[in-house]
Amino acid sequence: MGTPITTIELLSFDGFDQIAALPGYRPDNPLCQENYHKILGWYRFPEKRTCCVQRPGGTLCGTPHNHGWVAELKDASVTILGADCANDKFGADSAVFKDIGLALNAKRERERQQKLAHLLGQGVEYEQRLRDAIAQLKAARRGIDEFLDGVGANFRSRIESMAKSGNASVVVEGIKTRHYKENGKRKQENSVIKHVVGSLHGLAAIDRQQFVSLTVEMQHIRVAFIDAKATGSLSRTLRSEIARRIEQCDSVLMRAGQLEIMVARFLDNSAWPYCFLTDDRSERSKVAKLAMKHSGVEGSREHAKTWLLLEEAELCQQLGVERIRIDR
Repeated sequence: MGTPITTIELLSFDGFDQIAALPGYRPDNPLCQENYHKILGWYRFPEKRTCCVQRPGGTLCGTPHNHGWVAELKDASVTILGADCANDKFGADSAVFKDIGLALNAKRERERQQKLAHLLGQGVEYEQRLRDAIAQLKAARRGIDEFLDGVGANFRSRIESMAKSGNASVVVEGIKTRHYKENGKRKQENSVIKHVVGSLHGLAAIDRQQFVSLTVEMQHIRVAFIDAKATGSLSRTLRSEIARRIEQCDSVLMRAGQLEIMVARFLDNSAWPYCFLTDDRSERSKVAKLAMKHSGVEGSREHAKTWLLLEEAELCQQLGVERIRIDR
């Protein structure tokens, strides 16, 4: 019968020499359900060591592992078993299997407490990082809104629709007309050629809700760092909730950084595809002016309208079509 894990201090071994130095350690020391006593701790080495679980025939498992468990037997000797061998070699009702489950929980809880202590030790720094990230995220969102609103409602609607669908390609339709006679009557037939003028990057940054959610998460975590300074006067449930929030700090900061990068990618898009997202003349002239500037030409919006007509004419010639229309 194993000793309850909760009553002992589990050890962590990061070198085989630490295990070999234990008073009861013996190499190739067989472990079975009958001679098992308790789990002493866990090990993780760069090199692999063979598992000492005893097979029914008497031979040792011998599977090499670089992480696993250190066990004490009933005769007070010490041996090792590989990480997966408890599952493979012992039943779910065995003391070894149950003790390893408890030990895993204890290991995770220790790691959690160590991580929490590390985070709290840098609380002032993290609070500042959270404040900065919140401000940067708000500024990034403002940048998107100012750009979209600066062009117009139709343009914004089309961009938001593309972001929801996940389709980043901007497509135009080239129209080619064939004239012919049939039964003495003049007729015409249009053929359509679809052409991708470009793809937009960073569309995932358009969704406003993710900015709201991330900002709220960071504000909650920042408050949790402040509340953690008074944990002595808080209930156990509230302390656990504070700890849970603080543990999310690195992950949330990373997501905030990734979203800022996504915003930068969106704002860095070529303006040429934007010219084919809306039929609105005013909106087209605004993005045409931006596209013209990106091409190295300065000028007014009136100048941009002429520039866009010339660029469209050149595109028609390249495609062998007579006119271009926006594909929705």
